Amino acid sequence: MPNGLIFDIQRFSVNDGPGIRTTVFFKGCGLRCRWCHNPESIASYQQVNYDPERCNGCGKCVEFVHGEGIRIIDQKAVVDFTIHDRNLDLIDICPKQAFECFGREYSVQELITEVMKDADYYENSDGGVTFSGGEALNQWPFIFECAKILKSKGIHLTLDVSGNDPQRMIAQTTELIDLYLVDYKLSQDELYTKYIGYKFDPEIMLTTLAKAQKPVILRCILIPGVNDTADHFSAIKTIGDRFSNIIQIDLLPYHKMKKRQQFHLINNREFYPVPDDQTKTEWIEKVNRCAIQNAIMDSQPIIIKKEL
Repeated sequence: MPNGLIFDIQRFSVNDGPGIRTTVFFKGCGLRCRWCHNPESIASYQQVNYDPERCNGCGKCVEFVHGEGIRIIDQKAVVDFTIHDRNLDLIDICPKQAFECFGREYSVQELITEVMKDADYYENSDGGVTFSGGEALNQWPFIFECAKILKSKGIHLTLDVSGNDPQRMIAQTTELIDLYLVDYKLSQDELYTKYIGYKFDPEIMLTTLAKAQKPVILRCILIPGVNDTADHFSAIKTIGDRFSNIIQIDLLPYHKMKKRQQFHLINNREFYPVPDDQTKTEWIEKVNRCAIQNAIMDSQPIIIKKEL
């Protein structure tokens, strides 16, 4: 049984399913979303990251690589990650720990032991474990083994997925997963190519989950000037009405994550305007005009105003 490659385990999560949860972030994603908040999740292998704030310019890394791909400029190492993206030996070379590894391998038992440390919180809050990413479906064989053990312990399981499922893996998950968080990113075909890399149809996955009668929370990131159009809100309304197993629609305003901005990006990451209160008010008005049911924004339900 192969190990799972995980880049983060987040405890006390309250936005990744019901109750207090432990969210396990798996490494590897086939998409290249321009707004990706976790660029360190994209590659499906362990990667080196470099924090220049920790570097004192000692030059040990330059000596180690014989000057190939690393230089000292203004008392800081400047790293060419097209050469050193996988050079994990740099981690032990640096006396200031300026290099670190994104991605740790876990065995099934190691991960079970880790997440079960929070079992009391799950029980007291009706919470559980959420598998996220990256794209968790890419490591389903590993998750499957973990899920079998966790279900035998009565743990509620949530699977957070992008909606992209070229291998049709989602049908294999429905016996063990209790709740699904499914992204709905865009509603115009041409925008998929521009902002994500290629077109896929999330309705294929949603149809499979509807036939299995599995509850879904639809997650819709909203980015000013990209997908906050009236047509996109209308498309969200159509999907919400079409699939009766969609129990909630999370409208997620874009925000700029400050963490790991120095990370070597492989998805042509871009930054967009952070929506202000006026923009959010306009979005709520669009929700009302479309009469999108069970919508939530900033953890607050949007109440549809009834016309007099």
